[in-house]
Amino acid sequence: MNDELKLEQDWLWIPLPAEIDHFQVEQIRQKIKEKMQEAYVKYIVFDFQNTNLMDSSGIGLIAGRYRELAVRGGQVYVSNVSDNMKKVLSFSGLYRIVTPWEQVVVDEATEMELKE
Repeated sequence: MNDELKLEQDWLWIPLPAEIDHFQVEQIRQKIKEKMQEAYVKYIVFDFQNTNLMDSSGIGLIAGRYRELAVRGGQVYVSNVSDNMKKVLSFSGLYRIVTPWEQVVVDEATEMELKE
């Protein structure tokens, strides 16, 4: 896993490892906690670019960050999700609480085109 979580203003970008299991989740959760103590975070983007396996602890990690951000009016996004991971997110119900980052980018581009 690229250990570098990137904090930009109130956005936290989290690159995820190839396999997200209980051990990995504990490390990721601790890093998120540290970043959220450093600065105010309202939005989190989980980057699935390198991820091909996620167990229930990964689902819990994402759901937990959603609950944490929802109280401050924040949002959780997922990015670069493979077809296999889309199935996991869909079957787990996470797509009801997270937004695909690519959808946001497309929506903003469409909105920009409509304004022009």
